[in-house]
Amino acid sequence: MIRIAHRGGAAYAPENTLEACRHGVRLGADYLEVDVRQTLDGKLVLAHDSWWWRRVEGRTYDGRLALFNDYLKLAASSRVGIFPEIKGSTRGLPAAMVEAIRGHGLLQRCVIPSFSTRALREVHWMEPDLPLCQLLYPWQFLSLPRLDPWIRVVAPNAEMLRLNPALVAQAQKRGLQVWPWFAFGERWLSGYVAGLGVDGMILDDPVHI
Repeated sequence: MIRIAHRGGAAYAPENTLEACRHGVRLGADYLEVDVRQTLDGKLVLAHDSWWWRRVEGRTYDGRLALFNDYLKLAASSRVGIFPEIKGSTRGLPAAMVEAIRGHGLLQRCVIPSFSTRALREVHWMEPDLPLCQLLYPWQFLSLPRLDPWIRVVAPNAEMLRLNPALVAQAQKRGLQVWPWFAFGERWLSGYVAGLGVDGMILDDPVHI
């Protein structure tokens, strides 16, 4: 089972912080998932939700959020893999992320996820061999959507797998790995999801699977 520390390991420290990422490394996570956005002056920062979107994409960097480069330095100094999600629709964000990852020598330890097909295509054009993960929205559970042929991992919402557990086998039959993400209650649901034969899980607490 591949263990992905969600937002760095949000069960142990504030999400999308270097502190959370350090906990994720110490706890033995295989990958550190973080959310990446771009400020008005071009800085790549770790931030997730829409409230921060108004403070990030529309403003210059003010030093309050962790920098993507510092996250990459932390990963490069350990053996952990990186799973940086492309957030928002800032033009040039995917390219800037790939350049930064390349600069830190982490292409071989990277899987890039996004809900945006366009963003993943941009990454593929730059680095055709880089593994990509298509994140699925909660309502995409009845059947696996058509995906670009270079997608290697699919990440459905874990709660929705209770309604359609066959989605796991459907994806794996296509040669895809399945790494579900959790919106609520991962402690009581993770055992059930693991029993479906998924390949990995994206968890705030990546230890107690």
